[in-house]
Parts: sequence; structure tokens; C-alpha cells
Amino acid sequence: MSDEIIEATPEQVIAVIEQMVDLPWPDGDEWLEWELDGIEGQTTYLMHLLPLAATSDAAAQASFTSALVVAANRRWGARRYFDATRFTDDKHTDPASYDRRSAPASLVRSLGADTAAWWPLGSDAVVLADSSGAALERSKAAVFVLPAQWLAGPGAEEDALRAPLVADFLSGEKARILNAVWEVFATRDPEILAPLALALPAIEKATADADLGGMLASNSANLEHALDRIELFGKGVCLCAAYPSHQFYDPAKEVRRGHIRIVETVPSDWKRVPDRICECRDCGKRFQVEEGEYHYTWWKWTEAGRS
Repeated sequence: MSDEIIEATPEQVIAVIEQMVDLPWPDGDEWLEWELDGIEGQTTYLMHLLPLAATSDAAAQASFTSALVVAANRRWGARRYFDATRFTDDKHTDPASYDRRSAPASLVRSLGADTAAWWPLGSDAVVLADSSGAALERSKAAVFVLPAQWLAGPGAEEDALRAPLVADFLSGEKARILNAVWEVFATRDPEILAPLALALPAIEKATADADLGGMLASNSANLEHALDRIELFGKGVCLCAAYPSHQFYDPAKEVRRGHIRIVETVPSDWKRVPDRICECRDCGKRFQVEEGEYHYTWWKWTEAGRS
């Protein structure tokens, strides 16, 4: 756009904006050119873009955008404000801490503006960036239509993806994944398990083809059990329910972790270690635990009622 302001009424612009939400999205990084009701714009992977002004006459631009805001308020309700100075993450930011609002914020700042007005439109957001008040030699204005999630703060699922153990599971690194597996085995702490439960679909996808090795016992089986344990937590099931399905729950360690107490032993003339009756300290369920050894020590947990 040369030194000009779009030749259209605010109502005509709004009519075009409401059609923009149905425009197709491009593949990859290409730009799509489009025309609606004689007004031209472009689409990227992130947004549909409608240029409004690029002019040295800031007063005229301000007059046009002010009228557009009034019309938009009548059509979509009171405008909201987006502070583009608050979100400055870029390609160098750790992906785990990247705030997606930085993408539209960067677009707003690229036009010389620090703030933008915006309106929800279905599942999309209409963003009006206008630098006419910035005392620039050449001010600009444009409308972006993009999915509303780009203006929303991180949700619970996204917060979960930033949790340390979630990051370990998603890392693709054998050592980090196995560390996370054994941490899940060892804990009942909701603060640790809640993010894992929210991120479970992402974890399952990221670890589906992980080669975790294991000389005597399959680490893939250990991973599967850790994910089952996370699922139990997500369903609100007491985690003692995991004991019977895995052979590496050492009663002595579970006592030290505060998960169970050993209430009695079962004498045996032929077993090296007598069975123990263990009681879950969270739900009261009891298990008879047999200890054995082959290439490694194992424990078999069998339900034995409640206290």
C-alpha cells in the first residue's frame, strides 16, 4: 500500500472482515492473496491481513480508524485492549516458556503501535492495529483476523507442558524419559502428577516409539506402567491400585515414602522372605506381598481386603 487510506466505509470494512473468517489457510509459509467485495488482502499461516492505511496524514488515519472502532463496537460489542509491549518472546525463547501472544504482539509492533483494539468474532479475534497516535513520519493501520487462542493466556494444558517431568517425557532423550518414569513410580504427590495427567496425550504420543532398552526387564514396560499410573491418578483412583500390575514395588521403599505400612508378616518354612501384609495409608486397602528373586528381586502384590 502506497501513501493512502483504504477507500471504503467502516461498514464495508466490517462486512469484509466477517467474510475473512471463512478464508482458506495456506500450506506452510506461503502467502495467499485474496479479494473480497473489491478489497484486497493477504493470508499467512497465522492470520488474515487487511491493510487499512499507510500514510503521512496521521490525523486522517485516526479519523478513519475511530469511525471503524465505533462501527465495530456497535456490531460486535465493546472493544477489548491488547498490550503488545507485554509479550516479547521470539525465536530465541525456550519453546517451553514461549507465550503465543508474542506472535500477534510482534505484528502490532511491526506497524509502529504498542496497543491494539480487538473484538471476539466466533472462535476468531479481530485485531485493529493503528499507529496514528505514535507521532511517526508514516503511520499505518491494519486489521488481523486470527484464531482467538493467539490472544489467550496459557491454559492448564499448556502450563502442564512446562512442568519438569512433562518436559522430560517429551524430550525424546532416553535418560530423561527413564528418570521421569522412576519419579512417577515413586510419587503420589498431586502437584507432580496433575500436570502429567493433563499432558498424558502428548506424553503418549511423544514416547510411542521411544527405544528405552533394558537388559533384564523392559524399560518400555516400565514406561507403559508409569503412564498407566498417571491415568489412574487422572481418574481419581488410589494409586495403590497400581501395585498388582508391576513387579518393582518394594514394600520397604513404599513405607519410607509414606504410602503404606506393614501390618504383619506371614510365616513360611520354605520362603526366603516371609510374605508381608501391607496396608495403603490413603485408602486402607491391604495387600499380601510376596518377594522373590531370579535375575533381580521382584515383588508380587495381591489384594487382601481392607483394614
